[in-house]
Amino acid sequence: MNETTRKLSLTATDLRMVRRLVGFHEYGHALDHLDKLTDMCDEEDIVAINQILADRPEFDLFVAMPDGFQKEGSPSEGREREEDRRSGLEWVIGLARVEFGAMVSGFSSHPDPYQWVQPKSIAYTATLQLLLEGVAGHYQALKNSAQIDEQLGKIYDDQVKSALAKARRVRIARMMLHTLGKAGLETYTGAQAERLGLVQNDLDRTQNEMRRVIRAFLSAWTLRETTTSISQREVAIACRAQLAAEQRELAAGTATVTHFPVDRQ
Repeated sequence: MNETTRKLSLTATDLRMVRRLVGFHEYGHALDHLDKLTDMCDEEDIVAINQILADRPEFDLFVAMPDGFQKEGSPSEGREREEDRRSGLEWVIGLARVEFGAMVSGFSSHPDPYQWVQPKSIAYTATLQLLLEGVAGHYQALKNSAQIDEQLGKIYDDQVKSALAKARRVRIARMMLHTLGKAGLETYTGAQAERLGLVQNDLDRTQNEMRRVIRAFLSAWTLRETTTSISQREVAIACRAQLAAEQRELAAGTATVTHFPVDRQ
């Protein structure tokens, strides 16, 4: 187990779930080494590292900020989801932190996967921008997905699997949004904060919808548990883990800490 994972203090059940994901160990080890590297460096060292990375295009990131969040003077300012090239150590660290946190968000019950995204960290600004891009991407994917069957009396395996996948995506987006909120409302313009508030409300509604589908499935599944397949049992275990993650999030206060304003009039 890498040091980054160990510091999270994941439960045994959480660890069994998240360690299966491709990239989890790789991003965790990368953060271990990158954190040690930055601890050893002064400003001149960082400049030298950035110069090296600038000549290595494989380390470039192409960031597509949502409309209304581009920096003033950015080549993509005023154009929806245009990509800007980013290079440097802070972007490499930011990407690793965002991806690692997304895996923990979606497949564990940890209440604050982005706990190390702090204002004093070298990659703080880059990480916030990548989190904002992540929220926009997950939110758009949820909007584009098929509508859940409202007739909860007929719960099919494929339907609950879809609900489970959406619930995980919602939690990932909510954890990202929560971290953006910890930066403080003063970080955003009024229009930006209001837009984030609308996203937050939509994610809350979607989470409630998915929770109803999952609970209905578990209620029906319990009645026929002895006759179900191994596959159905695995789905039920995953559904219970998802509900437990949401409950732990509420208990920790994470779900209610940040409130972006929807109507600023």
